[in-house]
Amino acid sequence: MPRFSYRKVDRNRLTKVYPYVRFPPRYAFEFDTFPGDSTVEAGKITFNDTDSAIYTYTGTYSTAPSVVISTVDSAGNSGTNVSVTVTSISTTSATITSSAKFTGQVHIHVAAV
Repeated sequence: MPRFSYRKVDRNRLTKVYPYVRFPPRYAFEFDTFPGDSTVEAGKITFNDTDSAIYTYTGTYSTAPSVVISTVDSAGNSGTNVSVTVTSISTTSATITSSAKFTGQVHIHVAAV
């Protein structure tokens, strides 16, 4: 199982500037390594007056990956007035179900960690 390693860095202390008043710390996370065996993909599913769809992964996964979804309606607005959930996840596909029939897109992000 791959793991991410990171460190917490104060961005205001990266350069050698000595002002009269010290600035408050501005923390950021820097990743040291990115695991080579991680797979990340993104895609879209189009719903045309339906309430269920299946997304087939383009990559191969040995275990069930993590799936994140969000909706966009047909007019391009972010609000669709429906709730979407992932009802089943396997190593080859994910099934997405909405609370009501709608026309729009569901954006999907799949990551194996």
